[in-house]
Amino acid sequence: MPATPPRLLVALYGPTSAGKTKVSVELCLRLRDELGLDPLVISADSRQVYRYMDIGTSKTTPAEMRGIPHAMLDVTEPVRKLELETYVAQARRRMDACWAAGGVPVVVGGTGVYVRSLLEGWEVDAVAEARASLRRDFPRSMAADAHEVLARLDKQAAAKVHANNYDGVINALAHAVGNDPERAVATVPTRTVMLGVDRPAADIDRRVAETYDDQVRRGLRDEVLGLEQRYDLLTQYRRLGKKTANQVVHTHGYTEWFDVALERGLAVEKLGAADQSEVRQRVVERIQAHTKRQRAVFPKLAGLKMVRGPGDAFDAVVAAQRAEPPKPAATGKPGSGGRSGAGQPGAGKAGSKPSGRRPARPTGKRR
Repeated sequence: MPATPPRLLVALYGPTSAGKTKVSVELCLRLRDELGLDPLVISADSRQVYRYMDIGTSKTTPAEMRGIPHAMLDVTEPVRKLELETYVAQARRRMDACWAAGGVPVVVGGTGVYVRSLLEGWEVDAVAEARASLRRDFPRSMAADAHEVLARLDKQAAAKVHANNYDGVINALAHAVGNDPERAVATVPTRTVMLGVDRPAADIDRRVAETYDDQVRRGLRDEVLGLEQRYDLLTQYRRLGKKTANQVVHTHGYTEWFDVALERGLAVEKLGAADQSEVRQRVVERIQAHTKRQRAVFPKLAGLKMVRGPGDAFDAVVAAQRAEPPKPAATGKPGSGGRSGAGQPGAGKAGSKPSGRRPARPTGKRR
């Protein structure tokens, strides 16, 4: 009986304003029209999963999709953070359905943890269990204690998150202790094509500013006001600050409107031209800084091939199809435990975390 041909998985990662949408859609059109494959874009953007946040996140429009189906957009309301394990579970179901129908998932986005979790087979269920346990062991008042434990387990991870960033510390610590190699199993052979798209830094910076100005022309202010009215955001933000659960105020392009409004003692709708100029400056500077952090993910992507456009991307996919079939692999990351999306070449290698270790309870006083 002939062996089942390996599945095909394509991913395209790059910083904000690098041109991922155009490259991915044109690539998908060629996959469909020239190779007879039915592509499904799996969005890997941690802001575009939220409903009603369309203009400010540069969410792909139906016109931009050009008939290519997209998944993992508008997954939930932004009233609370969509946890990684929820994103991965839903994305993997969509990927499974795509493969079952003979298609090819194309993971596209600039959220490195989303891309890596789907390609490397992270054991996110174990991470979720660890996160729940850590939140019980380390309440918010003990963020510094949790950071000390993280530093003992994973110095590199600890260096990337501030001790006062409670959610960041707990998430990093959950990844450090949630990896259990005994849960890894062999997975389905998959041809993985990991593509990267980028531009010179000055070009990205210019495009970030141009994108924001275009968003304003398209009605960003009205979108912000609509979100403020829908969720009473300014009241929440005034009372809770950065502890506000709603993700609108944790998203560049939106949070700056509320920051300036609070500083000026004004309603968002009362921000004048000078105030909105200040909003623009903050948004552009913060997103430009964010693109530099996004670029730091490139070295962590196993088998990465940088492409200049859809032509290079298509050639890389064709070359992968002609290559020797991959063999099943076992995952060693916080990953799927053998579900779809795991077992890609390089899984369990890049950026591995300490495994099977639980944090000791702190002996110091609560802070």
